Amino acid sequence: MKLTTLHHQELIRNFRWFYFCVRKTCVVCLLLLSCSICWRLVIPANPRVSVTHSQTTSKDAVPLNVLNYSSFGVPVYVMMPLSSVTVSGDLVENYDGYDLQWILKQWKRNGVYGLMVDVWFGVVEKKPKEYHWEPYIKLCQYLREAGLKLQTVMSFHRCGGNVGDRCYIPLPQWVLDAAANNSDIFFKDQEGNIDPEYISWGVDTEPVIAGRSAMQIYSDFLTSFKDNLGEFLGDVIVQVQIGLGPAGELRYPSYQLNRWTFCGVGEFQCYDRYLLSRLEQAAKEVQHPDWAHPPYPYDVGNYNSRPEQTLFFKEDGGIWNTQYGDFFLRWYSKEMIEHADRILGVANDIMFNDKIPDSNWKGKVRLAIKIAGVHWNFRSKSHASELTAGYYNTRFRDGYTPIFQVLKKYDATAVFTCTEMRDKNQPQDCNCSPEDLVGSIVRASIATNVSFAGENAVSFYDVDSYRQISLVARSYSVVRGIPMEAMTYLRWPEPITIFMGDNFITPLGQKFFEFVRVMGTDDAVSHVIPVF
Repeated sequence: MKLTTLHHQELIRNFRWFYFCVRKTCVVCLLLLSCSICWRLVIPANPRVSVTHSQTTSKDAVPLNVLNYSSFGVPVYVMMPLSSVTVSGDLVENYDGYDLQWILKQWKRNGVYGLMVDVWFGVVEKKPKEYHWEPYIKLCQYLREAGLKLQTVMSFHRCGGNVGDRCYIPLPQWVLDAAANNSDIFFKDQEGNIDPEYISWGVDTEPVIAGRSAMQIYSDFLTSFKDNLGEFLGDVIVQVQIGLGPAGELRYPSYQLNRWTFCGVGEFQCYDRYLLSRLEQAAKEVQHPDWAHPPYPYDVGNYNSRPEQTLFFKEDGGIWNTQYGDFFLRWYSKEMIEHADRILGVANDIMFNDKIPDSNWKGKVRLAIKIAGVHWNFRSKSHASELTAGYYNTRFRDGYTPIFQVLKKYDATAVFTCTEMRDKNQPQDCNCSPEDLVGSIVRASIATNVSFAGENAVSFYDVDSYRQISLVARSYSVVRGIPMEAMTYLRWPEPITIFMGDNFITPLGQKFFEFVRVMGTDDAVSHVIPVF
């Protein structure tokens, strides 16, 4: 059989996933994936899985909901703009001259399953224990009318200062006022710089923010969310993602854009007095009081150092691979993972309390967290950039399974970014490997039987990125036997006319909606994502 160039490429890429996704799985899984690869070589790419869009308008498009999802179909969500609800607390109802409700109908008509929206801490709770839910209630009503689902993100972080941030929504003023008197409620780096993106988990249980601890603040917020939007839970709202750090991701703010440039190692963020106190206690517990300090600045370099420029992160003989290095990195990661455990425990008790009669959405709503795609320096032995972010993942140690074990405890979903990225598009001198990193996350998901959902890390419109996401989804489905929970596309195009208008769908919109259709009907074995 003569293989086309496309099929050669598909074969190579599938065997990469064959190795990285199932290296530690059973023989049956290996055989299944082998068969799927061979089958895909026999079945040619079909560029007409759905209607041809060359003359298609938004009114002519065949809605995906009239098609039957295959057993491995993956629903696609679209992230709304960060400023969908303004700082003043208003729902934006007009985008580039197009009415919000009209846009929602177009998403639905063209196969999108639902949307994702940030529920901003700094918008909802401008005063302690006073909550403003009206814009989110209105949005849920509109989505119900349009037949769309909603993923809500409890965004306990600041908007502004991360990749793709196009607006500025700070934490509530009363939190900033508390920080003015006690800057240690925020993370600090080795120079003493504070990062006001997210409250340090050093004060998770310390009542130092207007008389409450961070956990009490989150608990009260989630309780009010449930009380005010309960009628939409399980009906419209199908996922409650808990923001656990900067950009809503479970990580330390180790690569702040105002101090860091790609692909520096970043800096450890444990210099607030609460975390330093916990480090001191941990050192005493292992009978090494001399370890009661973070790595010295002259050992770790700065935000923009490369691993080989430091004594701590260098490949051979690095401090990371010593007894002290292991102690510190275990503690640093453990503090982060325990934060996730605490807040997921609180969220689980609030959302799924069987003693509360109105909690009939159990099984219809999932808790979720987002894990960051720190793929630079991944091919180095120390995985330096992951270490400063809180992921104790090295060439010799799996740092993600402990996080998945917490998710398993609460039946929560792992949302992972950078599913669209390919190694060949990354700088060669940065030791990047987003593909291998995704493989590590997939293995952890399969090993712990935790639901997995994907996101893209940066905005894109190119076909190769759609193909990469489809590859991840198919490979995951074959190996685990069930589909990814969802794929959330970042982001709603601004302006919306990049995808659609009154009587037209643009070429970029055609590609996206074809991707949506293929993801929804893909059986992970016989389909190859079409060449657009």
